[in-house]
Amino acid sequence: MLMVKADAYGHGLTEVAKATEDIVDAYGVATLEEGIRLRESGIKKPVLVLICAPCEIKRAIDNKLTIGLADSSQLNAIEELLAAGEVKPDKIKLHLALDSGMHRLGFSARQLDYVIVKLKDKGIKVGGIYSHLRVRSNAQIACFEKTCKKVRAAYPNAVRHLASSHSFKYDRLRYDMVRIGISAYEGAMSVESEVIASRRVKAGEFVSYGEYKVDKDTNIAVVLGGYADGVVRESPSAVYIRGRACSVLGKVCMDMCIVDCGEFLPSIGEKAIFTDGERINEIAKQRKSVEYTLMTCWHGRAERIYDDESGSEAASESGDCRNECGG
Repeated sequence: MLMVKADAYGHGLTEVAKATEDIVDAYGVATLEEGIRLRESGIKKPVLVLICAPCEIKRAIDNKLTIGLADSSQLNAIEELLAAGEVKPDKIKLHLALDSGMHRLGFSARQLDYVIVKLKDKGIKVGGIYSHLRVRSNAQIACFEKTCKKVRAAYPNAVRHLASSHSFKYDRLRYDMVRIGISAYEGAMSVESEVIASRRVKAGEFVSYGEYKVDKDTNIAVVLGGYADGVVRESPSAVYIRGRACSVLGKVCMDMCIVDCGEFLPSIGEKAIFTDGERINEIAKQRKSVEYTLMTCWHGRAERIYDDESGSEAASESGDCRNECGG
């Protein structure tokens, strides 16, 4: 199962799904709307919706999506739909979510005993059972395995899945399926912009908003891209120009940021790199964050351009206000 939630970790939901449908068995999304977008784009493979509100159950069924059944309110909604004749049992696709110790989503092992009885009584099949590890916890693994035996006693073909990118390398945790998230995207994304102005400044001169002053003579560059586009205002990371790390000076603006280039003065139009596959861990540390946030933070005027295997550019996903002049 390839996880394509959060717009495929910032890489583009439908583009990633279309490029991988021939090599994965299923997709995982967080919300109903993400699942519907996959269906509308022509994706036929199974899609598991991890967060499905009771009021969304009918739409999920209508779109042939698999519901992550995680609490009694969802179960009540299904019973109401069945009683009203709005859905049929054989059209309902479910994977049971087990809270094995993370206490985020899912039934407890004791609750699942009751849920299984209710589902069997209604003639509803269960296609799978899953949980999520907070760490590689022996207690969670034991809980999952014990509960799987109960579920499979009632539904022998239920697919078991527990491992994610951080745990799928362990043979014991692979079971019948693994959910691959961030590991699928490592090295795939570069975020680039350009220098839109540059100048020499002297020690004591102000830079950006407020009272920030440079403490030495230096060269600065203004780079297109600010907090409206994903450049974190609170802890901005360096921007790389000519392969050199240029620290952000002063406050990040809405549309741009100013960086310290030291001894070199870049030209207008030079490439400026916010992140790439080689530096993503380093840049995440600079931001006092993790790779997940760095992948998913780009928005606003950021345009996605996809390269095919030969390195040629494929169609872009979203517009860019600078595109008309070759930006």
